Amino acid sequence: MEGTAQTETPPYKYVSVEGPIVAIEPANLERDRRPLAHRYFGVRAGDQYIERTRAGTVENVLVRMRPERWLTVDYGKA
Repeated sequence: MEGTAQTETPPYKYVSVEGPIVAIEPANLERDRRPLAHRYFGVRAGDQYIERTRAGTVENVLVRMRPERWLTVDYGKA
């Protein structure tokens, strides 16, 4: 499996990671989704996002992987 996280605005940065999947399980709203929503939107907007998307996310899954290879780039560093 390969996963990537990136910034969408300059200075661009990203990290890509590869490795085998070690588990696939149902995503839990409070353990998995809400903390991510809070991280990216803040508490208030994150809670609003969770409520607006709750009905459409009945089959979310959490995929766990064991990282073996990493690639990072930060175009903001000179």
